[in-house]
Order: sequence, then C-alpha cells, then structure tokens
Amino acid sequence: MEFSEERAVARAYELLSVEEACKGQAQHLRIIKEKLEKETLTLSIIGQFKRGKSTLANAILGDDILPVGIVPITSAVTRVYYGPRSAEVHFFNGDIQPIQFEKLSEYISEQENSNNKLGVASVAIKTPSKFLKNGIEFVDTPGVGSFHKNNTEVAYQYMKESDGVIFLLSVDSPINEIEIEFLKATKEFASKFYFAVNKADLVSEVELAQYIGYCQGVLQQIMGMDTIPVKIFPVSAKTGAGIKELTSSVSKDLKKNAKAILKRSSILKLRDIIDDSINQLRFYWKAMNMEYKALDRAFAAIDEYIDVLKKESESMESDFEIKFNEIKIALSEKVKEIFGMEYVYEIEESSPFQRTMTKEEFQEKVELLLSDLRQTLDSILLYREDNAYLVVRRIGNINLLANRLREIKRQINRHLEENDG
Repeated sequence: MEFSEERAVARAYELLSVEEACKGQAQHLRIIKEKLEKETLTLSIIGQFKRGKSTLANAILGDDILPVGIVPITSAVTRVYYGPRSAEVHFFNGDIQPIQFEKLSEYISEQENSNNKLGVASVAIKTPSKFLKNGIEFVDTPGVGSFHKNNTEVAYQYMKESDGVIFLLSVDSPINEIEIEFLKATKEFASKFYFAVNKADLVSEVELAQYIGYCQGVLQQIMGMDTIPVKIFPVSAKTGAGIKELTSSVSKDLKKNAKAILKRSSILKLRDIIDDSINQLRFYWKAMNMEYKALDRAFAAIDEYIDVLKKESESMESDFEIKFNEIKIALSEKVKEIFGMEYVYEIEESSPFQRTMTKEEFQEKVELLLSDLRQTLDSILLYREDNAYLVVRRIGNINLLANRLREIKRQINRHLEENDG
C-alpha cells in the first residue's frame, strides 16, 4: 500500500489515544491531525537574538504591532492570525486576557517580563494583513543564544511546531555555531525554509554579495542541497528594502505547496512523537519495576499530596476553571517529581466572561480528578497487583504498542529516503 501521511498520523493517534501513559503525545498528535485536515500551516520567524525578527515580522505583515528594541525583546511566543485588529494573552494556566496593543511589551518583553515570570504561554494577535489571508499562523519566536536561557528554551520548544520557517541572518555577524546548531535542530521538524539576511542596507553591494556567497555555501551543506543553490533574500526590515520580494515569494510558494509542506512536516513531527512515546513507555516500565518499598513510599507521597490539594481546593472562592487547571498542572509536576514520569492533563482555556463553574461543581471535579489519578496510577503501574495474568497482559500491551510505533517510524523513514533521495 502506498504511504500516506494522513494514514500514518491517524494510525499513531489511534494507538496513543488509548494508552494512558502517552496522553501528552496523543494530545500533540491530535493537533497535528487537525492541522492536516484543516490545512492550517504555521510559519515561524526564527534565528539568533537581535537579528531583527520582530522588526521583520512587522514589515512582512505591513503593521507595526510587535514591540521592537535594542535589547532582547521577545520572551514569549507571539502568534499572528488574519482578522480585525485585536490581541490577547494566553497563560499556561488556561487564562485568556484581552489586552491593548500598547501593553504587549508588558507580556512579551524580556525587560518587563523577565524569564516569563508572568507565565505567558503565548500572545495571540489578529491583524488584517494580506500575507495571512490564506489561513497562515504567523509566529514570532524568542531568539536563541542570548543571556536569557528561558528564551532559548522557548525557541527550541516552539521550533517543533513550525511547518515553514523564515530563518533570519544578519550582515552584522557571520553565521555562527549557535545558528548552525539551531538550524540543524529545526530541520528535523519543519519541511520548508526561506532564508533572509537582514540589515542589507548597512553594507556595500560587494560586501553583501560576499556575505551571501559565504552563507550559501554553509547553508547548502547543512540543508543537504548539493546541486540546488540556496535562495537567500537580502532585506532591510528598517527601510523595507527587499521585503516585497521575500513576502511575494513566500506567499506564492505557500499558496501553491501548502498541502505538501504540511504533509512532510507532519511526519517529521510524528517521528519525534513516536520517539517520545517509546521513551515514555520506558519510564513507565522503569516505574513498574520499582521495588515494593519504593512504590509504597511513592504512593504514600502522592496520597499525602492529594490530601493537601483537597484541603486547598476547599478554600478557593473564584475563577474555578483556572484554579482547576492549576491543580492539574500541580499534579503533573508532582507525579514527575515522585515517579519520574510524565503525566499530562489537557488545559482548557477560558476568558473571564466564559467562566461559569460554581464552587460545588469545582469541588466535584477536583474530587473526581484526584480519585481518577490515584486509580490510574494503580492501574498502569500495577501497584500491589497479585494477578499474574494482568501483569503479563500489561507488559505485553506496552511491548506491542512500542513495536507498532516502531513500524510506523520505519515506514516514515523509508518514505523520506525515497522522496529525499
């Protein structure tokens, strides 16, 4: 049977969605599956800090909506969509707060929100830019390589979400090891790259040609393009030079090849999710094989923490949807701390006017959440399970799932080798 990206994603999702140990991977895969179905493409501007990414993003969009400055600005991901001008902040705890554009820097500026102390997951912006009309999600990411470690971590984390990438270099610095390593990592997840060199107005035409020639050689080697020259767009985000050529080329390519770009990036991401899932199953296997004394201590610790959360939840009086999310986050962190394994909950977002949960409903949901966690841990870790048949079946199911995932990965690798070769 001919390889199908949609079938591979759907099959992996089917396998992972019924395995409690891989809930986080299943959630991630569901998003990829939905993007394939809706043909929603994520295009990110990435690169080292202070290359002018936010300034270039504003120039591409034709709207000065993102804060810019002479110090590292972006500390959180900014997502931009087509629509009437608006902005809202999405927090890790599920809270959504509308904001005015002039207050954006309070949430995404490294100076005002250092190390993302406010817990901003992302900022979502809408603007009526022609560039976004075909359903593109346009993303400005923090730069890598600055003093602020959190920014680099966010950039590396978000590169996995990108389908297409505008990789930005700058004439004021040769392409360096940080950029090379970041590009190599990004190449494992995104399927389409557009290279731009910013601040082209600061050097002569001869110097610019020399810089581009040098970068082309390095990039062709990294991208594995031995015979096809890498196209590099010289631009000046400050003066607008070269922006029209870049945006026109990207727009035409995305309009023509969006489906193909999405398909390839989807299976690249799926391959990584499969690796994560198999590693996660190993963590569960390790936890299942803990000695009874160690398991007794671990379960006693989680029971104690559950009692603490019950008492704390009884004193909560408002924003119950957000408080419920915060309990989920706290539980995930505690399970990781005690058992050394991931346990992921889905965080449901809401804005203040959408919150209708009563205290009684909140307490019922908390009670169910905590009891479900305890029962699930008992089940998947086979705590004090004396029935040998159940133990053997659980072990067999884990091995079978891992083998089926490995087969999907083999199919992906064969498909990529055939098409890239």
